[in-house]
Amino acid sequence: MEWEKERERFMKMNSKFAWCRRWVSHTAVILALVLILSLMAVSGPLSVNAAASSTSIVSGGVIQHPYLTIQFQKQGVPASIRPGMSKQQVDKLLGTPAVVESDSFRGYFYSMASLMIGYLDGRVASIATSTTEASLNGLFKRGTPGTKVLAKLGQPSQKNDLRYEYVFQITNGKLKQIYGQAVPLSKGRSDVYTLRFTVKSNGNIIGISVQQSAFTQAMEDRINKPDPNRSAFAVEDIIGISSGGDKRISLGMNRETVEEKYGKPDGQLSYGMAVMDTYGTISVFYRDEIVAAILVDPKADTQTNKGLRMPASRNEVLRMYGEPTSSESSGLEYHFEQVGAQLQSMNFYRWADSKYHRNNLYSLSFVAYEDDSNRIEYFILNDFDFIYDEMNIPKPATV
Repeated sequence: MEWEKERERFMKMNSKFAWCRRWVSHTAVILALVLILSLMAVSGPLSVNAAASSTSIVSGGVIQHPYLTIQFQKQGVPASIRPGMSKQQVDKLLGTPAVVESDSFRGYFYSMASLMIGYLDGRVASIATSTTEASLNGLFKRGTPGTKVLAKLGQPSQKNDLRYEYVFQITNGKLKQIYGQAVPLSKGRSDVYTLRFTVKSNGNIIGISVQQSAFTQAMEDRINKPDPNRSAFAVEDIIGISSGGDKRISLGMNRETVEEKYGKPDGQLSYGMAVMDTYGTISVFYRDEIVAAILVDPKADTQTNKGLRMPASRNEVLRMYGEPTSSESSGLEYHFEQVGAQLQSMNFYRWADSKYHRNNLYSLSFVAYEDDSNRIEYFILNDFDFIYDEMNIPKPATV
């Protein structure tokens, strides 16, 4: 029995380390995607010239202008993707896409033409290519000398050694290049588009994108603002558990109060480098005699303050807590920040951005059975600083 108990403790600790390894792997994938999407980055305003079209370019919500059209070959015939096209129209041309997401982009990758396309309200708002399979309306593609771009389009609205940006505003059905202070003042507008060429050190094009300013703003807001579409909870619904009726434990509770209800610990559990005191199927980590983390194994009368008992299905967790910060086969992670008087789970990229680390007040992790990713075995609830406790490292002075 004692050997089995030690084995169980080891498996939980090992499961946590595996969870961490998965985060490292996931982060590596994200970093690679960020590199692919770097041609979508925004730079500051510089000197410009003006350029304008002489024809009406908007038809049925679709913008038809060669400077905003990405062209590819479909069965040997030129086909085009333009801002304003519906996702249904694009899918019909390019087939079923794969969902992609990074800290600066949420959209789809279409392998047929190697295009990254983002949508706002179901309409194309961002198109990017970094291969020779697509071009700017048949004019320029990867490998084209940047000097040809400058000769054809004139002076960019913004320019540095590795990027040429032509910023256009649609006014009365016409496309007009804007420059100077008009560029930053146009931020977030739905009638402003940036044609961006990313240039290699040898002067050749390595990427082309067309992006609506409103789309750029929407992607920034994903990181800079809490998501109004995510579920919000009362603080007390998140920060504690209950067992056997009124026997509650909450983060921030002192040891004396816990042990008045549960008695003295009957053992210990190693979780990472943190040592937790166990009370039956409940394990508690104390920092300076104050509850900082609670781990709950399956038991019929023990539940979250929202009423979820272990074991549970993945769908039960999602129904009760909504979209998680991260969803992996190994489990679900919710990292909560305060929004008004309530708590809301952060999206992954906001949570991963160091600017918002201190927004993460509490974490609730549901860990799946190793042989069944749809069944949740146990959960752990902890405050932000528990990450330093479980790794046994001092908390940085600047955090």
